[in-house]
Amino acid sequence: MSLEKAFVFEKTITAPVELIYRAFTSSTALREWLCDIATTNPEEGGWIYLVWNRGYFASGHFTRLIPEKAISFKWIGKDEPGWTDVDVTITPLDDEDLHNVRISHSGIGEGDEWAKSREEISKGWALGLKNLKSTLEVGKDLRFVERPLIGIYPEDLSDLTKTALEELNVPVNKGVKVKELVPGYGADQAGIQKGDVIVAVNNQPIDGVRALLALMLEFAAGDEITVTAYRENTKKTFSIDTKPQKFEDIPETSEELAKELENFISKSLEALEGVLTDVTDAEASFSPGPDEWSAKETLVHLIHNERELHTYINDVVAGQERFQDDWSGDQLFRIRATLTTYPTVDDLMAEFRRSLKETVASVAFLDQSFARRKASYWRLGTEILNSIRHIQEHTRQIEDAIHEARSRIAAEA
Repeated sequence: MSLEKAFVFEKTITAPVELIYRAFTSSTALREWLCDIATTNPEEGGWIYLVWNRGYFASGHFTRLIPEKAISFKWIGKDEPGWTDVDVTITPLDDEDLHNVRISHSGIGEGDEWAKSREEISKGWALGLKNLKSTLEVGKDLRFVERPLIGIYPEDLSDLTKTALEELNVPVNKGVKVKELVPGYGADQAGIQKGDVIVAVNNQPIDGVRALLALMLEFAAGDEITVTAYRENTKKTFSIDTKPQKFEDIPETSEELAKELENFISKSLEALEGVLTDVTDAEASFSPGPDEWSAKETLVHLIHNERELHTYINDVVAGQERFQDDWSGDQLFRIRATLTTYPTVDDLMAEFRRSLKETVASVAFLDQSFARRKASYWRLGTEILNSIRHIQEHTRQIEDAIHEARSRIAAEA
């Protein structure tokens, strides 16, 4: 890195030149190595807008595009005093698919008002290029692979129903609820319990899951962190040892991925069908609380999730993702509409099976050229296989709802 007139970063990357060029122009590709949200119009004068979950964002426009050779754009970031220029050049080296990628970021001032920007820009491009090399060469996004774990399944406190929030009895309305603990991980060993609400890590406030995930990127696996959480109205502090992420290997071809997914689905369906054995319509329609789903409504949610997954697969393949801000949630009108169409448990299960079959088929029919986009393929494969856990979590929710229904009905008999 040179500091004379501009920040300059270079990295040797083995990847097809068209995919390196795409990494700086496609909104989907930019999300896979650099930022968390992006939208672009890759033509000279077209916009580029990038957002990071930690609170930083930058907007600008492309000033030069030479396909497979060079990209230039001007941008201005949050709280930055002025516009700066980014120039990217891609130079082929001797070996096939071996390229030198050079980023020059100029126009950054020298005064105190630029001090924070200089530090963030320097750190950001260095980490970004390291991740670009990983995503293009092996597909893995280091922001996920290297992010340490404390061993919880988190949930935004703001997403809870009024009833669920009242049951927690905490004096805050923002934070991260611990839905479940991973046995043997740091949170479990430190004494954190299911239902605790995390409000700070190393004295830095946490208002939701995005903030927690963004902050965890500042640590390495093995680091000890301090977590502040509420258990009802009592504030507690825990020292937690972090551990590395564990990722399953993604099968090399879409056909193999589809077969693995089909196997996981079969096991999950078997468990779900076991929970629903001999359930009555009254039991399946019973809601445990005023803001809680019945077994039927939870099945509707699983159907909707598969439909959203089909759209997500299509968007990632196309490189045009509509899902940016956050998940919109299952609104009541949509749940009622689906229940009107599929009114019985048998109807709902039949539609859920069809949706799962379509998910498997969507993966199986992916063009083999898609796997060349290693970052997209790894991300899609990881997301699809993780969706099985979503089914398992809601199977437990359905089981709890049916158990509560049977207890209430028996008590009233």
